[in-house]
Amino acid sequence: MGNVDILLAYPRERINTFYYMIPLGIAGIAALLEQHGFTVKIIDFNFYHGDFRMDVIKWNPKLIGIGGTTATRNGSFKTAKLAKQILPHVPVVYGGVHASFTSDDTLQHIAEIDYIVRGEGEFTFLKLAQYFVRHDEKIDIYNLPGLSYRNNKVVNNPVKRIDNLDDLPLPARHLFDGRYKIKLDYLGIEADFIMTSRGCPFSCTFCSASAMFPGGVRYRSPEHIQKEIDLIVSRSSIKALKIFDSTFTASKKHVLGFCELIQPYNLLWECEVRADTVNFALLQRMKEAGCCYIDVGLETTDEYILQRINKKLKLQHVERVLEWCRLLDIKTKVFFSFGHLYQSYQSCLNDVKYLKQHRHTIDFYATTVGLRVYPGTKLEAEVKKAGFLPQNFSWATFAPSRLNALVFEFDNVYVLNQPQLGFVKLFKIIIRLVENGTVGSFRYIVDLLWINLKKQFQMVGR
Repeated sequence: MGNVDILLAYPRERINTFYYMIPLGIAGIAALLEQHGFTVKIIDFNFYHGDFRMDVIKWNPKLIGIGGTTATRNGSFKTAKLAKQILPHVPVVYGGVHASFTSDDTLQHIAEIDYIVRGEGEFTFLKLAQYFVRHDEKIDIYNLPGLSYRNNKVVNNPVKRIDNLDDLPLPARHLFDGRYKIKLDYLGIEADFIMTSRGCPFSCTFCSASAMFPGGVRYRSPEHIQKEIDLIVSRSSIKALKIFDSTFTASKKHVLGFCELIQPYNLLWECEVRADTVNFALLQRMKEAGCCYIDVGLETTDEYILQRINKKLKLQHVERVLEWCRLLDIKTKVFFSFGHLYQSYQSCLNDVKYLKQHRHTIDFYATTVGLRVYPGTKLEAEVKKAGFLPQNFSWATFAPSRLNALVFEFDNVYVLNQPQLGFVKLFKIIIRLVENGTVGSFRYIVDLLWINLKKQFQMVGR
């Protein structure tokens, strides 16, 4: 490929023991750009093995967009710095969930990033492309929704949500090669993934979904979803789908519509449900349409902590759904997390005991020990207020504690370390979970250790 208009890049994940998915945000932006006649090249550093400097010189893009997450932010920053070294006059734009909630901090510390697009960035990035690539002077980029930039200080334009998701083209899956292999957890069936909505009607303190997509949940039409499923099955011989909506069952009407359209494909599928949004009849209809596996977030059995994290869920709701799923032969994954703000060690031990007692009624435990704090969450503000993070904390310069390894966290994230529930006690919880066979996957821990050791040896050998 010769010159391209726009280069989009996604940083490498330091550790991934499950599977790599197409970065959906970048795929969506690429599709909209192509729809408007731009040529686009995508680099996903999880699979890229080329010479970045030589390729960027060869492609000579007029605009560079970089995605990423909190865990991969340093990779995003490194990509921006390399891009500026190679093409110093080409604008570099950063976007995604992490970028959306750290615009001031990032622009103050990372000089090589010129602009940040916050929130849903498809149409704002398109306007930037029209301005910088086609030199459309009718566009006032400094009034674009969600754009952040420097003007003596950091300016953050108000975000604008996309009300009709059908206005977006299907993700540009054709720009990625075939190395993205996904399987349904527990069942090991070859699958692909899809999102049928954006947003979440709930606001758990540890999650930023409702802040990233404010104003409630928006749903794609059945016709729009069906077009993407048709595209997916035409490109591969998958037997299952993973639905990555924040809360797939937030709308009964949407679920029933999806069941109607998916059933003729004879595909198995997995989704995330909230226990108090389903009943036996709805689960039965989902089962008839191919649902074989659901993910349920409980987090803890401690009612005080459930209230503190704004889960607004009762233990009996989850237990009732688990009972229904056993009757319907739907596999279940239940999310548990240990180390919530102000949670006691005894509270964690009570949850460990609960998991052991119910190990035969839950098919897979998704356990996280040590609470990860992410920007844009209510938890971030609470942790700062409690004094665990300084008020001038910078995500751009933060370096994680080496003690993160005790909770098998090797990415560049902040793990909450409290006097009553420090890293040593969190590690003891992991030992209890392993002893009880309720850690989720012991193989996962072994893989984490092995991958991290290999990376450390590779760094020593350089």
